[in-house]
Amino acid sequence: MKTLLKRTLKDITGRPRRTLLVAAVAAVSLTATTTVTTAAWVDNEWAGGSVGVSSPGDCSTNTLFSGVASARQLSGTVLGTNLNSIAGIEGLTVTNSNGTASPLPVTATKVTDVPDAFINKLPVTALGLNPVTVGLGLGLPVGGLGTYTQWAQAQDSGQTLAAAGLVTDQSGAVDVGGTATGAATAPQAAVISLDKILPASLGGVTLDVGAVASSASVQGCEMVNGWPILADAPGVTRDYGIASLELGANVPTAGTIVTATNAALTGVPTLLDLQSNLIGALNTGVQEALESLGLVRTTTTAAVVGLDFSSVRALLDQPQTHGAVTLNLRTGRLTVDLAKLPGASPLGSGLAPNTPVLLTQFDVTQVQEDVRFLLTQITTRLRAAVDAVTVSATVTASVIALGSTKIEIAGTVGQYRAGTVQPAVTAAGLNLGQLLSSLVGAVLGAVTTSVVAPLSSAVSSLDATLAPTIAMARADAGAILTAVGTLVSIHVNVQPDQLWTGVKPDDVSANPGEYKVSAIRVGLINQPGLLSLSLGTSAAGPVNYRPS
Repeated sequence: MKTLLKRTLKDITGRPRRTLLVAAVAAVSLTATTTVTTAAWVDNEWAGGSVGVSSPGDCSTNTLFSGVASARQLSGTVLGTNLNSIAGIEGLTVTNSNGTASPLPVTATKVTDVPDAFINKLPVTALGLNPVTVGLGLGLPVGGLGTYTQWAQAQDSGQTLAAAGLVTDQSGAVDVGGTATGAATAPQAAVISLDKILPASLGGVTLDVGAVASSASVQGCEMVNGWPILADAPGVTRDYGIASLELGANVPTAGTIVTATNAALTGVPTLLDLQSNLIGALNTGVQEALESLGLVRTTTTAAVVGLDFSSVRALLDQPQTHGAVTLNLRTGRLTVDLAKLPGASPLGSGLAPNTPVLLTQFDVTQVQEDVRFLLTQITTRLRAAVDAVTVSATVTASVIALGSTKIEIAGTVGQYRAGTVQPAVTAAGLNLGQLLSSLVGAVLGAVTTSVVAPLSSAVSSLDATLAPTIAMARADAGAILTAVGTLVSIHVNVQPDQLWTGVKPDDVSANPGEYKVSAIRVGLINQPGLLSLSLGTSAAGPVNYRPS
């Protein structure tokens, strides 16, 4: 009987992990198919052991385990300096090895009403230290001190939990939107300046990371035959959140477009000049068209109104967005939203572990087209502004002893260019006959030469001036993105124990039994010593069995 009991106990405690429901069913099946009796559990051989005589509780109330949980907002290497050496950003580790949870640093704050949990907020003072400022460009988080929280809990019942980044103080729930912290907008986690680690030709390149958060939890306890044991495969839950991820670069050639456009706008004839020229052209044209009838006197009124460059100036003064690209012409600054690249999945959450953020040639080409589209919008909007100008005129022509005629015309420059405007001619005693065609042509010709042609010429001239600059800016954007794609590695939802495509960097690692997740990792492909940065890292485990 004793041999059978030993074998049966070994079978129970050594079986692979099951859910609590499956474990319960297995226990019932064992009872139904073996000859073990109640008396066997009080055999003297087993009475002194840790199994059999009484129950220490379930997986939420027992005290048979030790565990570790840790959270850290910033970790890795920047400009050859390991961030572990910088005081204030060492993160938080909570260890429970003897029934009491202990934090490191010891100054961490215990969480109210949550057992064995502590928080350690990232201090603002740490954000001003080199090489953090030099390498990352970190500024004060929106909402002030402690917006970035590091939260960890380790219980002796077998559960460990951790959360890092923008998380709530009490529950450790991730919140990349920032609403739980009371901020109007979520803070930016980092502006990673690549100036000092990329070639000089890529000066000004940054990776702008919005608010990030991650969480990890491990359930290391499993109930088998009514007894808590260490699970062979613990229950693990990991999550991450990224509010935004953008690549910034300087495109100086784009900035020169502002000067050229302003010069072109200054050179556009004033409406007053156009109106004066139109009146003169109409008088001359009508008199010449009717001169065969005798002496012609004309009275002309005209209006040229509605020339508005505000839509063009908006392109010059305000950042404009198309597709994944935002372009600020005043600064020559290009920003690419990496989550909006063609075919890109949303980066914020839900991606598979260790998903790379890639800049494919297709992506680069599309970004170039977005840049070209935004720059060509200058002449497109200028053309629209010109086409919206309204031109109207009334000419009264009198021939002594014969009578008079009135010619009225009105339309936009766009309508004149399209040939859809015709003058209305009212004869008062004059028999125009074959002269009507000449009169209409003279009026249309006067509008074209004095108003439509000068405005259209300004658009064509700017288009010709900008064309080579636009082509150069398009090429520059492509060259920058191609270079960044070959030099910089970006991954989201980084989990060291999961599959990594290609060669996994040395810093993507975890201790045995530790289940870690970083919201994002950024590194140089060939020189990780200069940059291998992880943001929003949480780790749960290991959990160990320590029966009393």
